[in-house]
Amino acid sequence: MSGVAGSNGVVRTQAVGLLAAGLAHDLNNMLGGIVTTAELLHARAAGAEEVRDLSAIVDQAVKASELVRQILAFSRQDMLNPAVADLGELLEQMAPVLSALTGPKVALAVRRGAAVRVRVDSTALERVLVNLVLNARDAILETRGRGRIELAAARIGAGERPEAGRAFMPAVSYGVLSVSDDGPGVDGAVAARIFEPYFTTRPKGQGLGLSSAFGLVKQSGGFLLLEPSAKGARFAVYLPEVSEAVEAAAAPVQPAGRLLLLVEDELMLRMSVARGLERLGWRVRQAADGEAALKRLAAERPAVMVSDIRMPGLDGIGLTSAARELWPGLPVLLTSGYADEGARAAVPGLGVGYLPKPYTVRTLGERLRELV
Repeated sequence: MSGVAGSNGVVRTQAVGLLAAGLAHDLNNMLGGIVTTAELLHARAAGAEEVRDLSAIVDQAVKASELVRQILAFSRQDMLNPAVADLGELLEQMAPVLSALTGPKVALAVRRGAAVRVRVDSTALERVLVNLVLNARDAILETRGRGRIELAAARIGAGERPEAGRAFMPAVSYGVLSVSDDGPGVDGAVAARIFEPYFTTRPKGQGLGLSSAFGLVKQSGGFLLLEPSAKGARFAVYLPEVSEAVEAAAAPVQPAGRLLLLVEDELMLRMSVARGLERLGWRVRQAADGEAALKRLAAERPAVMVSDIRMPGLDGIGLTSAARELWPGLPVLLTSGYADEGARAAVPGLGVGYLPKPYTVRTLGERLRELV
């Protein structure tokens, strides 16, 4: 790729990323309101047809949100919640989900190598592997009809970095996750553009799968490479090995009751989420912004606080710090349709849960049970 072409590609990616960032928060707030309201109607729907229609509304809203997340991913603006884990263990945990994607005509083999600990958001890594496995599956089915995909986890030393990455990969040890297939492979012209957003060779493809995978890996501090292969295609995810000891997380403070403080500036979303949580058995206090939430907190300690990140005035990051000055150890779940660079950097160090919008009340309830 020439310097001019590469520069234009960077500008296009940045432009789409800025557009996505501007739309994501408001759009996901609206989708969140649609999802939770449809859930409330679903709970009292009288007939099977109504249930089916409301389920379709929820499904379409979630799909719309996933499209926004893919755009945020390739522009490296997604919210990640990384933790240290063994790469082979993560691969084995994800194997059943990945195996279900390949179908009866494509065999999936999983090979776990030496133990290696990396810092990564396991959900984001699963999204990367899903995109890579689906890409391999489609290539096999479109050309051969049946074939084989192999997933492998391994550790390499600093001197074993791939030749193609030595110019830009730091000289450290890495955990490597590779996805290899026996399909038709990737020709040179396609390989040069394979991680570009909206580039696809498939008539029905969106061109966001590999580009979002590339962005998620890059945002995780790693590298995604298309590597030479004698047969088929091989993609490899390289994540720096974590060698330092990781401190055990402090045990969460057990709540005195089931009082929940919900902080959300979008009225429709706040009202529908509050009603859904009340049906799950929570006693809900509501606040429209950070300042109103602090007044609530000064009067009583909730069992948990659920707060949007992006709000006018005091945002969710600042509110979390202030809330824990009042109530040390308060469990907090932060939500957002989009978080800026400062928030993405701050959240991992706060010791809070994170849930992207739009979410279902059921998913919210599950995350709250994990916290308290």
